[in-house]
Amino acid sequence: MRPSWSPGVTLAVRTFDRRTKGPTMIQVLHASHNGELYKRRVLSADDIADLIRETSLETLTNTAGIDFWFTPSTHRAHQRVNRSATELLLSTTRFAASNVPLMRGIVVLAAHDGAGELAGLSDAQINVLADTLRRLSWREDLVLSRRIARDRRSQLRATRTAAKAEAASMSWMA
Repeated sequence: MRPSWSPGVTLAVRTFDRRTKGPTMIQVLHASHNGELYKRRVLSADDIADLIRETSLETLTNTAGIDFWFTPSTHRAHQRVNRSATELLLSTTRFAASNVPLMRGIVVLAAHDGAGELAGLSDAQINVLADTLRRLSWREDLVLSRRIARDRRSQLRATRTAAKAEAASMSWMA
């Protein structure tokens, strides 16, 4: 018997693994905020959102087909620069150290298939990514370090200014 559905409904198709009798998990690379890289297995973009700890996600894709999943959130937990993810983006794109976007918070790296659907990274892709990490030239390292330090100082300055403004607005209470 063929399944019936209405013409406007999209069906989610998942592949099943014969050994586990469940949906096939895909392998991603989790660039944590602490600078470490972890191999993780996920089922869908919802699992990636759980790893990032945010519901609003955006992706940035390089020419090699690697997707960088991150959040545009301005929440305090996502404001710190993720140097490992930024270095991976720098090494897999044509950006220079002076203009590479600074990746913030938790970043998940995955791939996509020809139809644009989420796909996992192979072990070979993960090994290539891990090998490119920390292989910046001394100039790229210097420029990136200065940009990150300047960003940190700018955030600290903004925090201090906001605290002073809040204290000034509450001075009428004294």
